[in-house]
Amino acid sequence: MEKKIAIHWFRQDLRVSDNPALTLASKHKNILPIYILDDENAGEFRMGAASRWWLHNSLSMLKKSLGDNLSIYKGNPLDIIEDITNRFSISSIYWNRCYEPWRTYRDAKLKDHFKKKGINAESCNGSLLWEPWTIKKNDGTPYKVFTPFYRKGCLQSKEPRKPIPKPIDTKLFF
Repeated sequence: MEKKIAIHWFRQDLRVSDNPALTLASKHKNILPIYILDDENAGEFRMGAASRWWLHNSLSMLKKSLGDNLSIYKGNPLDIIEDITNRFSISSIYWNRCYEPWRTYRDAKLKDHFKKKGINAESCNGSLLWEPWTIKKNDGTPYKVFTPFYRKGCLQSKEPRKPIPKPIDTKLFF
């Protein structure tokens, strides 16, 4: 069976417009949009009550904007996405990067795991004008002080990308 479904994993970027990973996913015939509340890997960085209230309302608005096509899970993303890939014909998984150390570690493991299974796993920059590793000092090391980073990165680098319009029609959602 030919795989034609792409997962778009919403994370801190609960929006449809200006969402690079969702734009990539929209190139597939069908998109399965998901959100996973990951308290397991978050450890001491779990959301508090106020953040969970905000999240609930934001997910409700996102789900409505997706024509009620948003699956919401709680648990370890590796286990949840593994289960989804076992139940559906998934060819790709897309998400926008987060930069907290615990998330980057978890995401690297996820990418490696699914690529070994033959599933394309890609992340995008959906929240920063310039990612930290794209602007380095002349010796190749990262900046540790903002002002020199700003002068070289913001004032001398190429312009950041323009905002991306809403990429998809809700008919693509699965």
